[in-house]
Amino acid sequence: MSIVDLLALFSDPESLKALTMSQKMLASLVTTILGMGITFVALVVLQLVITLMAKFSSGKPKTLTRKTIIAEPLSDNSNDAVSQEEVAAITVSLALLLECSPGNLVIHHIRKVEDSVPVWGRAGLTEQLHNNI
Repeated sequence: MSIVDLLALFSDPESLKALTMSQKMLASLVTTILGMGITFVALVVLQLVITLMAKFSSGKPKTLTRKTIIAEPLSDNSNDAVSQEEVAAITVSLALLLECSPGNLVIHHIRKVEDSVPVWGRAGLTEQLHNNI
């Protein structure tokens, strides 16, 4: 009996009872190999399609442009004065966020913003942060 005939008998529940144990095992093995093989080939084709799409959609490389971020000025005598270390940290974090060099950023003024989140909201965020660690 050929494998094709065996698989045809294996697909019919009534004729499945007439097969021997070795025929059932062989048909099961062939079915498993066919299923895994088709899945593997489909994944390889999908990977090739994604790779080709990435190559064609990459377009032009990003050019560095000078970005200017303007905020409201601080008064010199206010308690909200920002230290040089804080300015450096803000500049680096903005450069990372905007995916550009820190030298391309010009920050004119930094203003501290009042936190508008209620106390219960901050407590919930703190609790979630400590529970996830």
